Amino acid sequence: MDNDLLRSAPAREIRQNVETLVELLESIDLRKLLRKQGLIGRFTGADVEARLGFELASQTVMERFQQLNRTARSATRIRDLLIATAQQLGEEQVRLATVIADAKALLLRSAEAEPALVARFERRLSNIVTMETANALTIQQIAISGGLLSSLLDRCTDVQTLLVPVWQRDSLAIIHSEPFSLRSSVAVAFRRLIGVLKKVLPE
Repeated sequence: MDNDLLRSAPAREIRQNVETLVELLESIDLRKLLRKQGLIGRFTGADVEARLGFELASQTVMERFQQLNRTARSATRIRDLLIATAQQLGEEQVRLATVIADAKALLLRSAEAEPALVARFERRLSNIVTMETANALTIQQIAISGGLLSSLLDRCTDVQTLLVPVWQRDSLAIIHSEPFSLRSSVAVAFRRLIGVLKKVLPE
């Protein structure tokens, strides 16, 4: 079994990245930006400061998207390792089943054998049966873990391929737009996007 399977917890890492990303999204306040766009804000330079703060927040969100993407790539590798491990264990199960069947057949014909040898043989057989049972449980757990990872990775792919480009476009529109209101198409689209991102991000 690959040691990376014992050292890595990609599903937890994805969730941690997502939690940070959602917190960042929730911290972006268009109202605060808009309040600084009035005459007083433009006179004092508060509008520029607010816009720079928005740019920095948008940049931080993009960095977190990139971190999520790196974590997803690592999770893909772990999922592939899980699939390979399950296949290897499946092949081992076939071999163990044959060995167990042969061993049980031998025990049926061991009435005349030396009791001490029979007892040793039975202990070895018991160990092999235990190994087969453990393998079966591991295969089941791998199926559960692999399914969870696949679901999380599908959501990450949706975020990267569908929502990140829209995020970039809408952020650009906010950064380069003239003073706008919360009812403007730019602001409405941006707030809608944040809502969609929070729903689509894997939980």
